This record gives sequence, C-alpha cells and structure tokens, in this order.
Amino acid sequence: MPQRRADDSGAPKMRDGGKIEGRLGIIAGRGPLPYVLAESAAARGLPLHIVAIRGEARDEIERFPHTWIKWGEIGKMFAALDKNGCGDLVIIGGVNRPDFANVRFDLGAIKTLPFLLSLGKGGDDHVLSRIVRFFEDKGYRVFGAGEVAPELLAGEGRLGDKSPSAEDRADIALAFRVVSALGRFDVGQAAVVVKGHVLAVEAAEGTDAMLVRCTELRELGRTRRRARAGVLVKAPKPGQEERVDLPTIGPETVRKAAAAGLAGIAVAAGQVLMAERAATIEAANQHGLFLMGETLTERGGA
Repeated sequence: MPQRRADDSGAPKMRDGGKIEGRLGIIAGRGPLPYVLAESAAARGLPLHIVAIRGEARDEIERFPHTWIKWGEIGKMFAALDKNGCGDLVIIGGVNRPDFANVRFDLGAIKTLPFLLSLGKGGDDHVLSRIVRFFEDKGYRVFGAGEVAPELLAGEGRLGDKSPSAEDRADIALAFRVVSALGRFDVGQAAVVVKGHVLAVEAAEGTDAMLVRCTELRELGRTRRRARAGVLVKAPKPGQEERVDLPTIGPETVRKAAAAGLAGIAVAAGQVLMAERAATIEAANQHGLFLMGETLTERGGA
C-alpha cells in the first residue's frame, strides 16, 4: 500500500504538464463518467487501472485494465491498487448505499467494519468526505475528475444556441440561491424555478426523478403555463468535497428538462461535469433549451 511522504499534505498535486504521479486508479461506479474519464486519461498517455464495483459500473470499462469487486471486497480493492502501483485515485460514478445485511465481507472489509457501517448514516456529502479521508489516511491521494480531465467540466457562458431571457436570468439567480441555502443542510445539488416560483428541489431521488416530478406537475396543470418557462440549476453544495460527487448533467437531463416544459438549464461553470458534452449540447439545441455555464460570484448566486 502506498505510503505518504513526509512532505505530502494530502492536497491534490499535479506534476508538470498536469499529469498524476504513477498509475491512476479509478474507483468506478455507475454511469458514463468512469469510462469517459478513462478515455481522457488514456488519451493523455496516463497509465491507469480501474477498480469497478459490480452492479454499479458498466461493462464498457473492461476496455481498460481493470479489476471487478463486489461490495464488501475492500481487501481485494486495496490489493488491486497496490499490485498496479496506483497511489493516486479518482472516485467517480454514482453508487447505491448497500444493504450491509446482505454483503459478504472479505478480511480487508472486516478490518474496516466500523468505517463501513458508518457510511449508512448522514447525508451524501458527509459520507463522501469520510470516504476521501479513508483513502487519504491509507496514503493515497484523491483527485477530482476535473483535475484529471478538465474538458469534462462545464465551461462559462452560453454553451448551446439559445440564450436566456431577462425573466430566465431572474429564475437562474433565485435557483442558485435555493441550491446554496439547502446545500448547507446537505440536501441536493439542483433546483427548478419557474417565473420566480420554486417548483422543485433535489433530494435523495436525484435530478432525473425530480424533473419527472416537474413533468407530472405540468401535466396536472399545477404550473399553468403553455410556453416554455423556468430553469433547472445545478451546483455543488457550499463546502462540498468537490473531488467526489460533483453535479453532473447529460443528454438525458436535457430531455427530461424539455419534457417538464423548462426554458433551459444553468450550471455552475467549472463545478459541474458534462460526461457527454457534444450530445448534451446537441440535445439542448434540438429541444430549443438554453444551456448556460454561470460563474458564481458569491456562494449563493450567479
């Protein structure tokens, strides 16, 4: 297992040229991001090894050097990282909290059982921060996906063909304030505001399910509008551990926002991941939605 050098503070550090030292370990959960990140790292000539969680990660990661693990195989995970010389890690992709009553633990997991059981308590950011510290305490350095592949981060300004109206911009500003306020309680990374009315906030169900709720409200006539109006905003929570679980959007986010009758999407520039950038922008253009990257001038608004 890698040992921390005496002068290593644990903060992410890149070598000249933006490359990580040694082989990059990718702890892969669900969704397209683990594969997209691996592609980007490989294109930069960065050696890597993926440790993929069964039932979460996609089979496409098998195009790269990899090890599959089940929940509870902590010892196997560390053995794979050690064998492949992975001292620097990225933890990426969503995971469902496991039912530990049905998990078979290996010896490595048994040794860390108090830590594993603690993951069943607290909000997402609290849990993810503990996971980062868990790896750092064992000598690993944890990097954010955007540090390894900056092109995955949403840029600033208009990203698609359309621009928001003055009314849309007022909704954007309010939605950012809502996300910031609720984020202090470790609640969600997204909100929907329509004509100054907070229609929905993200909780444990995730952004897609929140947007489905908005569609249902529209179909029930609760929003009383025919033309497109309103905005989906995504941003990290205040003080969030941004090396893991950055907000993410993709083509499906756009399609669901369109189905909900929204006018567009705004995200925190440089703080939200776009796994399928071209497809996401194309979807926004096809559905007539604006797509904006907003720089947060203060923690609470764009």
